[in-house]
Amino acid sequence: MSMAANFSSLDDNISQSSVVSYIQSQKGKPLLVLDNCIFKLNKTTITTKYWTCTCIECSMKVHTNVNDQLVKIIGEHCHPTEQELIHVREFRAKVKQRAIDETTPIPRIYDEDRARGMLSNVVIALLPSKREINNAVNKAHRVVIPTIPITQLFDFPDVYTKTLRTNSYFVSLTFPCVFGLLPNRHKNTYSLLFHELRNVALQMKPDFSPKIIMSDFESGLASAAKSEFSTAKHSSCYFHFSQAVYRNIQQLGLGSMYNDDDNVKSFCRKLMTLPLLPEIVIEDAYDDVVGNFSPDIRTVINDLLEYFQRQWFLKVPTSQWCVHGLCIRTNNNAEAFHSRFNRRVQIHYPNIWSFIKFLQAEESRFHHIHIQFSSGLGARIQKPKTIAIQHRIENLTERYNESYKRYGIFRWSITCSC
Repeated sequence: MSMAANFSSLDDNISQSSVVSYIQSQKGKPLLVLDNCIFKLNKTTITTKYWTCTCIECSMKVHTNVNDQLVKIIGEHCHPTEQELIHVREFRAKVKQRAIDETTPIPRIYDEDRARGMLSNVVIALLPSKREINNAVNKAHRVVIPTIPITQLFDFPDVYTKTLRTNSYFVSLTFPCVFGLLPNRHKNTYSLLFHELRNVALQMKPDFSPKIIMSDFESGLASAAKSEFSTAKHSSCYFHFSQAVYRNIQQLGLGSMYNDDDNVKSFCRKLMTLPLLPEIVIEDAYDDVVGNFSPDIRTVINDLLEYFQRQWFLKVPTSQWCVHGLCIRTNNNAEAFHSRFNRRVQIHYPNIWSFIKFLQAEESRFHHIHIQFSSGLGARIQKPKTIAIQHRIENLTERYNESYKRYGIFRWSITCSC
């Protein structure tokens, strides 16, 4: 936060090498730094600022104009320079400013700035400890951060209702994404969110009629999406489907058999690849897979069969977990955002003001990415393994559609490809 400049001499007492910079006191007042000594502002007139040395015994004075340019130096110092003390003040000011601007924990800010500063041993010895600096920094932080609300009804300061580009959050202009702060995961809550999005869409005049909705298997969201967007195809994430099946395999104690028995592994993987088949053949394919196993194997996997039939045929309709023909079969983009956002927040329960600051930063990030894409930035290159699997699935799907293979062979090929 220091501003430095070399100024041409307007007085014989001013050296050509004199450099003026500015730092802040602990109370936020400006301090002038000249030749490694600190001056405080004594008084100000229409044309001139008068500075006196912070050392009480020193009679040296400095005059600057209203543009903070050095005008005159009076007297000499009667004490050693204060270079180390200046570094300490600069350190305190940086920590305090970061605490005001960021939501990073103060101890982490302290450690980062101390390591980044490459400070001398003398300066390190003079630095306040984390405990000593914590109260002052917290006090500065509380001055600019509103009081944490204790009820669900509270006023939002204006700065927290806008993005970093001063666009309104709640009256919407253009967004690359929507942030929804919801109290629960009930159907009515999601329906209310979709209703608000429709109202925003009417104001912005876009075509808010999604053809495909991809989400996880949250029942409240699925019900709301079906009611609000009756013409859209709602598919659930293929990764979450496979993950749920595998977790149940582990919970039923089949993990060792999955790893050691090829027959059990083959059956489990075929279950996981059923969503890649056309919806009309999924149940027949399931019956075919189960019918090909011996009674002994069926006894071992009986609990898994009961789980699959109960969860994926009775509770969740096949139309929801079938991803055949879809270019995007997972909601990994949303999951990756959640993971990245959680890493940046760093704490499990941030207060409302810290959380909104993170949202403002994320909106700014999306805005920058949107501009970069508009300027020709390409999508992230997929891993070779991902590309190879996608090509295999596409080839097998094309062969199936052309009736080159029966669905049983298609299913087996898919299992070998994934």
